[in-house]
Amino acid sequence: MSSTDPIRHIKDDRVQARRLDDTNADICFLALATPEGRASVRTLVLRDITQNRFLLFMNQSSPKWKILTGGGDYELLLWYPSMQRQYRVSGAMEIADDDFVKRSWQRRPRGSKYLDILYEHTIDQSSYTESREQLVGEISRIRREYVLDEMDAPQKVAGIELVATRIEMLDLNREDRIHDRRMFLLEDGAWAERVMIP
Repeated sequence: MSSTDPIRHIKDDRVQARRLDDTNADICFLALATPEGRASVRTLVLRDITQNRFLLFMNQSSPKWKILTGGGDYELLLWYPSMQRQYRVSGAMEIADDDFVKRSWQRRPRGSKYLDILYEHTIDQSSYTESREQLVGEISRIRREYVLDEMDAPQKVAGIELVATRIEMLDLNREDRIHDRRMFLLEDGAWAERVMIP
């Protein structure tokens, strides 16, 4: 590796993953732990990477929002199978500004927008419903009642910035089968790099 900036490596790898049609190029895996230690993990779309910030889109009615804003902890995993490279990201969490939410919501697929409206006016994300047919019926009703092109993001739509201060890189694509594992720590505004035993 020629640079000690892991964000540059991640961005370059993400571009390369897209070129290789890697199905993981635009997703990430978010692991969460409640303050009581209950763990969970889910797959999300990684909206953007700016400086050392990883931006995600979510609804304030979701369990993940409640964990992140309620004192829970996170680790973000990026895995690019086309390159056999993994990044584990951790640090602080901040709520993204309204501009990010407005821009991101306009780019969301129509089906996701209908779900956001459902969460806003009918039922929280991850709640239970009587049947899939009932859910589809509710979405059909929302499609008839709301004109998406004339809407801004509903109030409960939010963005999260995961602010990286620690990034671990694992490169499995080594001919000698001795994996390259490195730790990057953000110290006084600069990344310090240490080689780890794989």
